[in-house]
Amino acid sequence: MLKDRSFPKFLPALFLIAGACGQTTVTPPKLTLAQAVDQAIKNNLQAKLAQERTAESRAQRGIGLSALLPNVSGAAYQMNLTANLAAEGLTGSTFPGIPAFIGPYDCFDARIQVVQSLFNLASIRHYQATRYGVQLAEQQRRLAEQQVTTAASLAYIGVLETRQSVEAAESNVQLARSLLDLAVNQRNAGIATGLDVARAETRLASQQVQLAQAKTNLDTARLNLLRTIGAPLGAQLLPADAMRFEPQPPPAAGDAIRQALDERLELRVASEQLRIAETERKAAMGGWAPSVSAFGNYGSSGLKPNETDLPTRSIGVRVDLPIFNGGRTRSEVQVATSQVRQAEMQLSDLKAAVEKDVRQALDNLATREEQMRAAQKNLDLAERELSLAQDRFQNGVADNIEVTTAQTALENARQIAVSSLAQFNVARLNLYSALGRAGDFTF
Repeated sequence: MLKDRSFPKFLPALFLIAGACGQTTVTPPKLTLAQAVDQAIKNNLQAKLAQERTAESRAQRGIGLSALLPNVSGAAYQMNLTANLAAEGLTGSTFPGIPAFIGPYDCFDARIQVVQSLFNLASIRHYQATRYGVQLAEQQRRLAEQQVTTAASLAYIGVLETRQSVEAAESNVQLARSLLDLAVNQRNAGIATGLDVARAETRLASQQVQLAQAKTNLDTARLNLLRTIGAPLGAQLLPADAMRFEPQPPPAAGDAIRQALDERLELRVASEQLRIAETERKAAMGGWAPSVSAFGNYGSSGLKPNETDLPTRSIGVRVDLPIFNGGRTRSEVQVATSQVRQAEMQLSDLKAAVEKDVRQALDNLATREEQMRAAQKNLDLAERELSLAQDRFQNGVADNIEVTTAQTALENARQIAVSSLAQFNVARLNLYSALGRAGDFTF
């Protein structure tokens, strides 16, 4: 019978051991749902990619900062030159006695150059955007981990459901065998007929087929969980936790919506994207502002290294004032402004979607709770109906048609109870996810 705190009374273990042919079978120790979730966060591709995107955003921040830091470079060259002075307007008629062609002659130069931006509004805004990008990547990483947590929990529930379905199918097979024995005994006593035995044998064969299908479904669910948590697909898997039916008063819709608007990482990601878009718009507008930079170089010039070489330098401040660049800056501002509007619309739509998620999760949880209570009552009534039908058949009052009908009802009630319990826990998980607290879900 389905109990309030746990159904069925299955407390199997969950552990992952890589399978290998020819090795001694080891009883797997227990692994909880929390441990499975932790393994998924460490191994799942989605979580790993989110971590790499965080590292990428930090590198992008370094690129943005480089435009504001000193740029130092060094260069050296040795050349052998010839020149045509006539090509420069220095002809013999202008300067008598000076040949038009000179050279070849050597030239050497080696120096260090430094350029430092003193003020560049576009570069400053771009750097601020890359800083916000790091925060965005961090929020996206947390969101990915939360999504992996939800996926691992759903896969874990799937294993529990299919395992309980296997045990329910095994119970149905045992019941079918006992009813077959009853039919045979009744036939031997002259109360039942061969038709009653044939019906019982048919039910037993049908339940054996359903048991085989249930085991196949369990293998599929096990592979799905192994894939989700990044474990070897040849590993053994035995669930440690058990699903329970412990309904609790749900939060008020208004409180739940406010909590979701505060906690949902999707909203934080959208807010960061809006802030980045606004900063990029300011950076585009910075293209109209003048920029100031300082420059300098120091080195040695001569014919050759250590030959007539002398130290030389230059230092100065440069102001660049944009006047006209073909409308490029204006177009960049228009693009950035459109991106800001898009981010605003996405954030507004996401807030409505979050409210919808919460309301749906609350309604679905209430429905699944009622469904579970009905499944409990249905199971109790099916067990009672089968007991009464067995008594009537055993006492010779009726044939086993009533028994077969009651048996079918009990088999269906068991499966409905397993499915209802899984759907109830999925509804609980969905509510936690809608509130932005998927990591708090437990059985």
